[in-house]
Amino acid sequence: MEKPIRKIHFSDNPYPEGHDIIDFIWRGRINEDETIWFDFHLKTDHYGAGTADNNEDEENEDISDWHSRSVWNNYQSCTMSSMYWGEEGGIRIDEPDKKLNLHTAIENELSSTDLPSDYYFEEEDLAFGLYLLGHDNCAGHTIKFIKTDHPQQYDIEWKGKIALSYSGDYEFSHDFNALIRSVEFDGFHYPKEWSLERATEVFRAKLDGFEDYEFIDLNPKSNKREYKLCPIQQL
Repeated sequence: MEKPIRKIHFSDNPYPEGHDIIDFIWRGRINEDETIWFDFHLKTDHYGAGTADNNEDEENEDISDWHSRSVWNNYQSCTMSSMYWGEEGGIRIDEPDKKLNLHTAIENELSSTDLPSDYYFEEEDLAFGLYLLGHDNCAGHTIKFIKTDHPQQYDIEWKGKIALSYSGDYEFSHDFNALIRSVEFDGFHYPKEWSLERATEVFRAKLDGFEDYEFIDLNPKSNKREYKLCPIQQL
């Protein structure tokens, strides 16, 4: 069996072949206020993995950080996530006073509304955190789900804009695009303070087709009971 292709490309950076994605999570989240979100977490391999080292750019003092292979290698790898740093970001997928249909949410292309109209923005208003060439920023995301032959798996296309804010550039002038194949939904997570009874009550009221879901124990070998809500696996 061929290894799934999971790569991210940063337009016009020193690695035209892109970077392998070694960790990817797609999950749902319901907040205390009962709004429902999709979270995504992406981590790449080392930027230079599988590529012959090239220090020729060191001879050019005028080369920008974005175009310098040595700068990229210095920061090693990329993490882009709505959950890694603990903030509540992600993309909201429910509508007020309307039950969420997961299949409808997946069929629609998702978009964040966080791309600022000027250079000023608050990081807490952005859907995802980013470590790229330092702690930079990303915005203007579009995420598309593509059906596969496997009933529980999707290919995901993720695009967006990047500002190298770590080096003082707050303009979202760089583009990225990622293709992550054969991804399974990790289920809906809910506040740890909620009892299973409360989670059941809230999800029943918020999700269309609640009977098609089941609670899965996150730590079956532990005495501590924590659950997530997942679609029942289709045979």
